[in-house]
Amino acid sequence: MAPVQVHHRRAAKWDRVSSRTPRGAPLARWVRRGATATERPSREPVTAPTYDDETYEKHLTDPDWTKEETDELVELYRSCNGKWVVIADHYPGDRTMEALKARFYTISANLLQLTTPITSMTTTDYSLYETLTTFNPEQETSRKKLAEGHLYRRANEVDEETVLLGELQRIMLNQASLDSAREDLRRRLDYPHTTTSGYQYTTSQALTQLWQQLLAQDRLKKNPRLRPTGNSTYDGQSMATPTNAARPRESTAPSSAQPTEVSAAAEDPRFGVSVHSERIPPGVSFGGDRLTKPRIAKSTIQTDKIAAILAHIGVSDVIPLSTAPVVKQFDEIMSKVHLLLELRKTGEREEQELRTRQAQHMDTGTEIEEEGQNAATIEARPRVESQDIDGSRRNRTALSLTAR
Repeated sequence: MAPVQVHHRRAAKWDRVSSRTPRGAPLARWVRRGATATERPSREPVTAPTYDDETYEKHLTDPDWTKEETDELVELYRSCNGKWVVIADHYPGDRTMEALKARFYTISANLLQLTTPITSMTTTDYSLYETLTTFNPEQETSRKKLAEGHLYRRANEVDEETVLLGELQRIMLNQASLDSAREDLRRRLDYPHTTTSGYQYTTSQALTQLWQQLLAQDRLKKNPRLRPTGNSTYDGQSMATPTNAARPRESTAPSSAQPTEVSAAAEDPRFGVSVHSERIPPGVSFGGDRLTKPRIAKSTIQTDKIAAILAHIGVSDVIPLSTAPVVKQFDEIMSKVHLLLELRKTGEREEQELRTRQAQHMDTGTEIEEEGQNAATIEARPRVESQDIDGSRRNRTALSLTAR
């Protein structure tokens, strides 16, 4: 084993240099001996928005901000080199960092749009404009509160969250395996798709030939399942049924030759066998789908209403055994639920129409009452005028008699 070679290098020498900040605060730092000013990294000045009074009055006014506050915010952004923590600390006011960011981003977006219209922006400019306009102070505040709460969690909360995450991961893995197994079962149970077209068997002659081919292939099997029709035209000469003379008599035939049909209708419910009279859709379908698909409507509101009604009557979200009686009872319940929703919709429509009619009737009654009052006022005016004329005549007559 070769020895490890150690390269000795002389340590660099550093000097402590004292200086002052632009505001006069003392500052001390270590500087490498022999380093020049060009080797030190320099800060690039940030770009702050600039505007005049006319531009501010036309495009940058805000009811919650004055021009002096806006100018101070822009100047702080320039002097603090865009460090928002320092800007929020130096800003003389009670505004939060999110409020300062929202105001500054709004000004920058408006000035960018004034300088370059949206239709003429490049990809970089439009990305910057979209970032500035989509800033949400409320969402940023809630995000920081969530991060702070996540930082100051207790040990038991961390352990509980770890357990819950592990359980969630286990559920997701089981769900993925269950989905893959179900997909494999669907693929195994699905019928094979034919590659030939059925349009070639549209005539009676073609169908007769097909029947003869199937019958000939079936007779070659050990246990044939197809029975000839007895017509030589359809079955062919070699497939025709023998005459009655060659057929054994029913009285002398053995008992095993006479098939006995045993009905197992009474045993069907026991083994979960059901006979469907309605037309079954093509493809593979599971019984559980008939208990979950009717719960989902076209709109979310309708789905919530159906879920509320089913929860009210005690129907659980998950029905473990989807047998034929259970599916039949569930279909009856869903038909009643849909009927109830239709009746409710009709009732709400009738109630709304009744309210509209009542409002129209009240408006019509008010107009009739106002017209009646106006007519009574117009009719009372001539009476008052006639009474005034008669009174003046009587007064003149009394004055003339007194003078005499």
